[in-house]
Amino acid sequence: MSVRSLTLLAAASALALSLAEAQAQSPIPRQGPSAGAIVAAKGGEEMRFVREDLWRAAALQQNVVGGDTLRTNAIGNLAILFADQTQIRVGRNSTLTVNDVAAGNAGTTELSLQSGNIWARAARGGTGVDVKTPAAVAAIRGTDWSLSVEGGRTSLIVLEGVVELTNSQGTVTVRQGEGAVVSIGQAPTKFVLTNSNDREQMLFYLSLRETFSSLSTTPLTGPGLRAERARIKALAPEARSAEDWLTLAEIAPSYDGRDVATQALAEARKRRLSTAQRARADMVEAALLGSQHRWSEAAALFAKAERGVDPKRRALASYGRYITQSLADPKRIYAEPAASANDAWGALAHAYVVAFKQDLNAAADVLKAAEKRFPNDARIAAAAATVAYTLNRRDDMRASIARAKALDPDDPEVIAADSSIRGDIDGEVNGAVESLRRALETAPGNAGLWNTLGLFESDRDRPIAAEEALRRAIAEDPWSPVAYANLAIFLLDQSRVEEAGALIDKALSLDPGFHVAYLARGRYLLQKGESAKGLEAILAGSAANPGLSQGLLLTALAYYQDGDDELAIQALDNADRLDPNDPVVSSVRTGIAIDQYQADQAVLAARETLRRYRQRGGDFTGIAVNKDGGSYPAQAYRFLNLNEWSRFYGDRVFDPFTASSYFDQSAVQRPRVFTQKPDVSTIETGVDTDMTALNLTIQGLFFDPLAVSGRIGRPDFIRRPFLDVEVGGAALRHNGRWGWGAEATAQGFSNEPLPTSFTLTASRAKANGRDLIDKEGADSGAFFVGMAPSASDRFLVFGAGANRDPALASISTPSSLLNATLDSTAMLGGAGWSHSFSDRNVLTGAVFGINALDRRYGEVAVVSPTNPNFIEGGTNWTRTRVEGAAASLSHMIGFGDVTLHYGLEAQRGRSTESNSGWGFTFNRVTSTYEKFVNIDDRTSTDFNASRLYADAFWRPFDWLEAQAGIERSTIEVENNDETMIAPRVGIAVSPFEGQWLRAAYRQDMLQPIAFTLAPVTTVGLAPNELPIGFGGETKTLALRWDAEWSPYVFTAVEYQRQEAEDLNIPVAYSVDTLGIGKARIERLAATANLWLTHGFGVFGTVGTVSSKIRSEEAPGADVPFIAGKFARAGVTFVHPSRLKLTFAGTFLSDITGNIEGRPIDDYWTADATLSWETPDRRLLFGLSVLNMFDEKYELALDARGPGRTFEASLKARF
Repeated sequence: MSVRSLTLLAAASALALSLAEAQAQSPIPRQGPSAGAIVAAKGGEEMRFVREDLWRAAALQQNVVGGDTLRTNAIGNLAILFADQTQIRVGRNSTLTVNDVAAGNAGTTELSLQSGNIWARAARGGTGVDVKTPAAVAAIRGTDWSLSVEGGRTSLIVLEGVVELTNSQGTVTVRQGEGAVVSIGQAPTKFVLTNSNDREQMLFYLSLRETFSSLSTTPLTGPGLRAERARIKALAPEARSAEDWLTLAEIAPSYDGRDVATQALAEARKRRLSTAQRARADMVEAALLGSQHRWSEAAALFAKAERGVDPKRRALASYGRYITQSLADPKRIYAEPAASANDAWGALAHAYVVAFKQDLNAAADVLKAAEKRFPNDARIAAAAATVAYTLNRRDDMRASIARAKALDPDDPEVIAADSSIRGDIDGEVNGAVESLRRALETAPGNAGLWNTLGLFESDRDRPIAAEEALRRAIAEDPWSPVAYANLAIFLLDQSRVEEAGALIDKALSLDPGFHVAYLARGRYLLQKGESAKGLEAILAGSAANPGLSQGLLLTALAYYQDGDDELAIQALDNADRLDPNDPVVSSVRTGIAIDQYQADQAVLAARETLRRYRQRGGDFTGIAVNKDGGSYPAQAYRFLNLNEWSRFYGDRVFDPFTASSYFDQSAVQRPRVFTQKPDVSTIETGVDTDMTALNLTIQGLFFDPLAVSGRIGRPDFIRRPFLDVEVGGAALRHNGRWGWGAEATAQGFSNEPLPTSFTLTASRAKANGRDLIDKEGADSGAFFVGMAPSASDRFLVFGAGANRDPALASISTPSSLLNATLDSTAMLGGAGWSHSFSDRNVLTGAVFGINALDRRYGEVAVVSPTNPNFIEGGTNWTRTRVEGAAASLSHMIGFGDVTLHYGLEAQRGRSTESNSGWGFTFNRVTSTYEKFVNIDDRTSTDFNASRLYADAFWRPFDWLEAQAGIERSTIEVENNDETMIAPRVGIAVSPFEGQWLRAAYRQDMLQPIAFTLAPVTTVGLAPNELPIGFGGETKTLALRWDAEWSPYVFTAVEYQRQEAEDLNIPVAYSVDTLGIGKARIERLAATANLWLTHGFGVFGTVGTVSSKIRSEEAPGADVPFIAGKFARAGVTFVHPSRLKLTFAGTFLSDITGNIEGRPIDDYWTADATLSWETPDRRLLFGLSVLNMFDEKYELALDARGPGRTFEASLKARF
């Protein structure tokens, strides 16, 4: 399966949880095996190598070996990834000794915490971790936990898992949601946590670089700042004074961008400046230098400016100096400037510094106090909201953001904070995007706004707009790693791996400890096929920021794709615990459950995915807008063969711009109106693929051409290079004779030179019966190639060919003799290009071609109906070829709730037929041929056809959608022209939760080449496929009622009335067809799907069909080979041992076998199919039984249906 989005995006605000780079230095090579490595550092941390007395600076990527000691100072913080995948974060004023690290899957990692605090995450079922403190030893066996030591007192909090805290006085077992405390010489005691918050235990802090990015160089704020900027902008450049240019330079960095600020500063310095103005200019230049990470130069200029600016700006300059000095020399601790008690900006700057020196919890307390002291400052309220959002303190967050909006709703930073909350928490993504674009009209140079906009455009599936916004963020602030990392992950979603790799390198060069860049590198390596290195990078990113739910999600995917199922589930559990409302986590659970044959868990997880999407509210409230949430329930129910239930979710979330919507609709099991020969391959569904499904698949592939391939065994949730091959064979036992089958499939994907997917298939089957009716053979092959070089362009090429020798009945009676053979060969193919001008503006062009050849041989002899003394007969060879080509052009464009789809298609081809043979009349009395005729003729017919169509799809609300369109179809055969103006209209209404009513009417004309880019469904309803000839018309009225009564019961009722022209009804086991000029067919079916849990799904359908011939062949008669009454029921059982079993029974009655109305007896058949995969998915065994009770019945007059048939198959995967 595919998962739509597993995107890991960095926080967009100034409080992004990135880690400041440690002082640039190279790690020192170590002797002996590495126990782990430092993956993130604040700056100023130290380590002492084993058997050495020297303390040295802790460098990023420095290997740690057994016996090393690490310590942090008052502002220090370290993240360490150990070789056994244990992740440790060391807080400030802490000393940790690494005594020993477990090797492989054996042993125990032994640490000593002399003072301070640590947070850690260890793998379930892996090696243990023992942490020795002055008061006790904590024995950890796979868990999330935090430990602190203050003097002789040790405190433990368990976030997940089990820990034993032991000393000589006693032992306590501490489980999830509990804590324990112990002092030297006393027994440990346990307590229960209430409302525990994992994030508050993870030692989060704000980097100084991000603090610097929020530094202002002007005391102006709010409306006053914007008014002054507007005044200056209104002046012609030549009319601006030195003060105007200087003020613009101060304002520009967060509004117009650094380039504008640089230019304005240069203009100001061209003019005469006072001493105070020169100091202000120095402060602006210092800020610009700081934005380029030129910390030392910036610190010197801030110090110089600090002496000459006014008191309000002096606070800004002093904090600028303090921050840039700290970044220039992380090992040295500088004194924080003393801020005035009446200075709101000083209070905000102090909060930022506390966030860095201590953690976000302390910063939240500082901001809460500042909000009380400065109740009219929107900046403080917005910052408080953002910190509360990061710490998941929802009530505080909402109170602060409401205050900020009331104070200054137009401030860009307030809008940015509010948009993050609206989009991420409330699900109002569209509203957030509108607000951000409004803010960018005011502040087009604000890189943070562009970054946040890019994230939300991606969230609502607008890849082109998202890429434009993220690239603009980079352009506005090329020294920030955030947008580089976000854009890299976005490009990885599109398999643009090499482009992403360059961006990741840039992000890490700007901030070697940036957690999102680590995660992006891990994903990059996964998509390059380097799983071990990718997992290591992902774990390093998770250690650097363990509170990022989707970082844990990526960890889970890496583990699962590497075969570590238990660790994958642990990572998903941790992600769920950190963010219990993330729908992507539960959707991944759905995919894993399906892969693990855990059908019940798949359904539960899929429904949970949908619940979470809708719980977000806003744009995600309705089921119809949750195309991701809807597709997973569709797959989960389809796995249990609850196909109508699956269809409900797939149709309900249809989005004309999303590939998965087309794939869901193509998987719908549409009924067969006419009886057909049953086949082993259709036991589970009862139907085979029709042209509607093929067109939907191709239309979907033009939106996602890389979906042409997928892993054959274990799924890849993140696409990476692969080549999978599956070969199989089957033995068929029928009527005492053996047949066989063989097939091979190769699927692959490569990132280079362009993201390309491909699929190749080939098969051969042979049934060796005694009689012609039991002999048949088929050869087939197909290929699909899809490429997606960019977000805007997609290419698809495909082709298929098949050769069939179908089973045909021989007739041998006293009055007649008939033998026939048929060799049918068909080839088809197509190629196309789809281009997105914008995210909802798509042009698709394609060409299709067909070449079909039928070769028939027949011999017949019958007693003359007028004179029994004569026998009439003959032998005939017929060769029919149809070849043609079609071109299609389609354009779709969305305007709000409306999607317009229009296009033009044209095709041309030729049909040729040649007949040769002879006919005779034989006189039985004289034993002589009285008449002998040679047959030798050839006909050729050219055809031209066209289709011009326009369609509109409207979904103003979740509970209402409507679709209307018109099509002009023409077909010209020789000099015979036919034109049809075909309207189509449909409406769908959901009056109550789980109830969906649909009605549609449409007219269709069958064209010689049936491929099309035009809409083939109307509000999800498609006409039942009928065997009509070229140019034949069908008028269809369809009504459907879907009802989900509970999580366990679903029903559907569908009615279709079809007026059809030019029916060519195939006759089973015959080369002949029955031609009917006009007919009406009315079909009513009721279906129930039941989920019984315990891996059982039950399905059943009953219905009736009324048909009437309305042309001269037999007016009023029933249409042959349509069952007037039908029923099908079955049960599917899925077991985690990778076993799947389906039993199904089919009943058909009230069937006529010819136009004269000769009846065919009612019959029922029972079928079963069983499959089992080995745990490593290398082998797949199958056993199927068709007509297991060997029911005797007719498919056509005097032509029996298949008797009991067994098929045993084996597939091997490489």
